[in-house]
Amino acid sequence: MKYYYGSEAVRAADKKAAEALCVSGEVLMENAGRAAAEIIAARYPDAGSFLALCGPGNNGGDGFVAARHLDVMGRKAEIISVRNTSEYTGEARFAAIAAERCGIKISVSRDMSDAAIRDALESSVVVDALLGVGASGEPRGEVKRLIEMSEGLGAGAVSLDIPSGVGPDTGEVGAVSFLADLTVSFLALKPAHAIAPGALMCGETVTAGIGVKPELALDAAPELTGYDASDIPAMFPRRGKNIHKGSRGSLLVVGGSSNFRGAPVLSSLAALKAGCGPVALAAPASVIASAASLLPEAIFIPLPEDDGHVRFAGFEEALFPFADKFDTLVLGPGFGLSDDAMKVSRFLCGAWRKPMLVDADALKAGYEIRLDNAVATPHAGEASFILGVPPAEVEKHRLRSCRKLAEKFGVAILKGPRTLISDGLKTNVALEGGPELAVPGSGDVLSGVVGAFLAAGLKPLDAATLGAVVHGAAGERLAASRGVNGVLARDIAGAMREVALFKET
Repeated sequence: MKYYYGSEAVRAADKKAAEALCVSGEVLMENAGRAAAEIIAARYPDAGSFLALCGPGNNGGDGFVAARHLDVMGRKAEIISVRNTSEYTGEARFAAIAAERCGIKISVSRDMSDAAIRDALESSVVVDALLGVGASGEPRGEVKRLIEMSEGLGAGAVSLDIPSGVGPDTGEVGAVSFLADLTVSFLALKPAHAIAPGALMCGETVTAGIGVKPELALDAAPELTGYDASDIPAMFPRRGKNIHKGSRGSLLVVGGSSNFRGAPVLSSLAALKAGCGPVALAAPASVIASAASLLPEAIFIPLPEDDGHVRFAGFEEALFPFADKFDTLVLGPGFGLSDDAMKVSRFLCGAWRKPMLVDADALKAGYEIRLDNAVATPHAGEASFILGVPPAEVEKHRLRSCRKLAEKFGVAILKGPRTLISDGLKTNVALEGGPELAVPGSGDVLSGVVGAFLAAGLKPLDAATLGAVVHGAAGERLAASRGVNGVLARDIAGAMREVALFKET
């Protein structure tokens, strides 16, 4: 697991280090800058020169220290600052004066032409020390100018603590932001290192020490917890060697329509691949007819239909004699938006008393009901409908959007880059998965694997988190062997068997 701390927690840690641990701000800055220089030098062993862009605050001070230590290592380092060294205050003032007196070339951006800045940027690894975790609002003035001119230039791009222009606590990205190949975070990781779109601006992220153990300085709880493939074994439920299929948990999948026959099949397949016990697929009768040959391991429950869509009249009589036999419900894959499908979804959301997952079109019915034991799996478009905001707003404010969705459903999985999972109180992020997951049917596979873990008895937040990580890890495995393009949803379901292994007691 990785823990991500908000900017307030980090500022409080700096204050505690100075006041309670007697490690002054100047020493913390010196330690941070030196650690960053060592990481940067190792990452770019053949770089001819380094150019630190230093902003007006303490992040700029970190840049002054890093440049000085790169120079001490024998690496050519220069600085473009947004102000004169005499204008700095606090710890940054000492760092700026030290760099100046140690002979580092320092230019002030407002005194330079665009051409001069561009020439300096083109031949150097650029170190972004413009805005740190204490900054707020859009970059402006000389800071904005330097970020804009850095785009696409330089032999490499490094950000200190956070890429300038990215919101440290939210991962939100403004109109102007720095795109890094490497981000060196000080003391602890911040939420923006994991939350898209900001996380996509960070490149590789590493943490540098500041001379104080994080556990001594950080008193606040983390804002976010990240999980990757290495966490999967510890998250899985245990199973004894004498298990039978019923002890694995059982799952009922309700969905399907004439235009989306494969969606509930993919959910059922994924559940079985993730280790679920009996899986039943309840769908319009015409969907069942084609699905049975594709997945003989499943149980099939035909529902009444009209023209390939479920019919509400008679549905309860067809389904409920079987429903009590299953521990968990996955509702919605491929169900469509017919009036009767919406009626069925509303009915099940109100009547089902066991764990359930609401997906796809059923989300548009289920959000009207507060479902404390449910997991919802919207993508940005579905979240847009539920929250009543444009999709772009959901993507820009992913953390806030996910938490609001959790208020409506209990647990929400906001799909997309760096999938977020929240119950409103705790928020997790899946650090696995990439563009290979952006294929038709991928969301149906995710619903099936989360459903399997709900059926196995995991709590909703735990099942949702494990499902998202397993889904992403399966995609990563495929991308590593086959590349990103051409991955099919059924391939993702198949690859999950390689990463989803029950532990034996």
